[in-house]
Amino acid sequence: MTTQEAWTPQWATHPGEHLEEYIQERGWSQAEFARIADMTPKLVSTIINGSNPVTPETALKLEHVLGLKAYIWTGLQANWDLFQARQREQEAAVREAEWLKGFPIRELKACGRLPQTNDPGRIMDGLLGLLGIGGPHAYEAKLGSLAVHHRKARTGTTSPHHMLCWLMLGEEKARRLSLPAYDPGRFKQGCAEIRSLTVEMPETFEPRMLEICHASGVALVFQKPLSKTCVFGSARWLNDDRPMIQMSLRMKSNDHFWWTFFHEAAHISLHRGMNFVDDKNGEDNDVEAEADAWAEEMLVGRERIDAFATTCPRTKQEVVTFADEVGLHPGIVVGMLQHRRVLAFSHLNDLKARLGWADEVAAA
Repeated sequence: MTTQEAWTPQWATHPGEHLEEYIQERGWSQAEFARIADMTPKLVSTIINGSNPVTPETALKLEHVLGLKAYIWTGLQANWDLFQARQREQEAAVREAEWLKGFPIRELKACGRLPQTNDPGRIMDGLLGLLGIGGPHAYEAKLGSLAVHHRKARTGTTSPHHMLCWLMLGEEKARRLSLPAYDPGRFKQGCAEIRSLTVEMPETFEPRMLEICHASGVALVFQKPLSKTCVFGSARWLNDDRPMIQMSLRMKSNDHFWWTFFHEAAHISLHRGMNFVDDKNGEDNDVEAEADAWAEEMLVGRERIDAFATTCPRTKQEVVTFADEVGLHPGIVVGMLQHRRVLAFSHLNDLKARLGWADEVAAA
């Protein structure tokens, strides 16, 4: 135990308890004491029950009547106040420690967003800065302010704490971009050009995707998924004129990647001002169906993929031939056929291209 710890009181009593003992020793009732001390009976009662403090003025009256110096009474009150403040601080620390446990602290440290420390105060400061809130009490309000339409997964567990961190990591990147005002027409034209990039390698398509989206006023960011997020992408609006698309590269296959992009692009094009977090295996509704239809039309055309699906293709050659005809990577066609249950999810996956984060690819 340090010297400082030795002087930290582990308990304290309110000065009202001492006052009650003095009154009883003198054989007075509270009403009698109140008259003698020139205090109201209510004030005496509330000091004794601890709901009112001993002020310097009251301490002087107690000194005159009871003989115990005023500084002792104010000292008792100060000790009590300090003890209560410390208790509140400790209780808050316990609550905050429990609150912190819900967040992916280790992952946020690994990506450099939180300091490499075990100091809960510094961790709390960093997390609050990421979330953009003044304290844990504002967490629910932050979630509500996003007004996110979440296409929840049928399987898997999503943590709102982890999801909010992932969203805010992407938002930080998006806010650092200097972009022109959103141009819907230019963005739709850009999506048509981006479609032609599906057959390219990542080192070719990624910079061009970013260039096209940013030129049309759409902030496109790639953000590694966090645990317990089960998310493919998000489309939302930072303000009335700044849409953003955030992608997680979940599943790391090109069919998921490209479908996610065009699905989120659909939300930006069709559902202005609405925020979405999407899981590809999530529950559908009319808004999601609209986005799916837009993405499908942009990628290949519904009539065209419907006609091909009715032939029940089963071989690589059939898929590759069709993909060449429509100018798409065959892995995307496989994914669309699997989604329609024309192909089993285990079939022709070798036609899909695997994608990865640069640091993971370099380490492989």
